[in-house]
Amino acid sequence: MKIDELINNNYEKLTQNDHQIFDYISNNIEECKEMTCEQLADKCHVSRTTLLRFCRKVDLNSFAELKYILKSSDSSIYEDTSLDIGEACQTYHKMIDEIREHKYIDICSLIYNSEIIYIYGTGNAQKAEAEEFKRILLSAGKYVIDLFDLGEIQLMQKRFTNKDLFVIISLSGETKEGVNILKFIENTKINTLSITRFENNTIARMCKNNLYVSTKILYGLQNISYEMTAAFYVLLDILFVNYLEYIRESKR
Repeated sequence: MKIDELINNNYEKLTQNDHQIFDYISNNIEECKEMTCEQLADKCHVSRTTLLRFCRKVDLNSFAELKYILKSSDSSIYEDTSLDIGEACQTYHKMIDEIREHKYIDICSLIYNSEIIYIYGTGNAQKAEAEEFKRILLSAGKYVIDLFDLGEIQLMQKRFTNKDLFVIISLSGETKEGVNILKFIENTKINTLSITRFENNTIARMCKNNLYVSTKILYGLQNISYEMTAAFYVLLDILFVNYLEYIRESKR
């Protein structure tokens, strides 16, 4: 579990002071790893009590647990680095290990109990990932509909029920149309699942359920950058393996 994910899951509980603490931590992770509770509280211009209250609000039992979360996070995965094939491969190994450690039982249960699954990708790459997710779920006998834009969603939303699932895939989690779509369907009873990059993002906060994927930017010749996003497909594969295992256990 990363600090960003803890913030997303508990966003509604947080005050302005809490956001101030999070902003400082997210911008100074390496320094925070070595700070005491009193030192971090001083840097955030809050009391020690306020900092400990922040920890409890994001489901941590103590400041020591916050330090453990920060120290166990390999922040180098998220940094921009120069092009290096060996490093790129090592990054993917770390991303895959991170995805494998996640517990998917709640998401598998959500998928298993959904009568219709609607999938929307916010961009061209995300629409391709949505199409792959659709293919995987169809192979497991699920009824899946991929939606192209807000217009299609407006036509379909009258059919949304609490037995259905709406999946939105977004790299940044801040895509304007994606946010508008979630606002449009928020008064329906449909369950929602976001798949986004590891960040404190709007789309993840608007959804009831979330999955996260790490990415990394590599810089090559002539200032050309490339963001490694194949971990989205790795996530879909690992989720599907967990889903098949969930089905097998459910039928025993």
